[in-house]
Amino acid sequence: MQKKFYIENDRKNKEYVILTDEASVAIECSERQQPYLFLLTEQNKQESLPTGAYCIESMEDISKDYLKKVYQRAKGLPWDILETDRLIIREITVEDVPRLYELYAEESITRYMEPLFPTRQQEEEYTRDYIKNIYHFYGYGMWLIVLKESEEVIGRAGLEYKEGLEGLELGFMLGKEYQHKGYAFEACRAILDYARVELEQSDVYAVAHEENRESIALCERLGFQKMIDISEGIVPESHIVMTCKE
Repeated sequence: MQKKFYIENDRKNKEYVILTDEASVAIECSERQQPYLFLLTEQNKQESLPTGAYCIESMEDISKDYLKKVYQRAKGLPWDILETDRLIIREITVEDVPRLYELYAEESITRYMEPLFPTRQQEEEYTRDYIKNIYHFYGYGMWLIVLKESEEVIGRAGLEYKEGLEGLELGFMLGKEYQHKGYAFEACRAILDYARVELEQSDVYAVAHEENRESIALCERLGFQKMIDISEGIVPESHIVMTCKE
């Protein structure tokens, strides 16, 4: 069985996602970077599929948004995760790396967090691996904060898993010239809502250096409270862990 689902507004360019229940077709699509969905049935559940295959169990699982995301994954295009009044939160691309170096050039940005790699080539390689191993596998990670009006990247924020702590870690960074304008709160508030609604994850925590008063204050505004009992070795002694359970 094969069926084509054309992506909205792209019919003239023949951009579509193929629905199939045949493993051989899925393999062929993967090799050609043709976006596809694999329909699981009792007859094919044991078939070997390409790594990262998108599978569904019912036609009811198909939506326009889902088809668009499947298409973007196959074509190496970033997902728009969410938007607020002023911001778009989206996945990073390798092309965004030079902009990150501009944001991280300010000394205060790396006072309490790790810097980027020494060379752009290293950071680009890391970004490619991150997209493949984190976005593709988990469906979440550290994203970019983009001004909706100008499409300018102004920082990063997102969710990550850290072994030893319950829930997901909220991380954020905002370029110096964009701080104190409410952008970080706006982005993080939306991400917390996304974690609860879309990821069904109510336990979120943040880690901050004990001297990083601005980040701690932001977390407190977001509803985080300091954890008292933390197993040794999970975070550096100079850092505190704050939790937000909604």
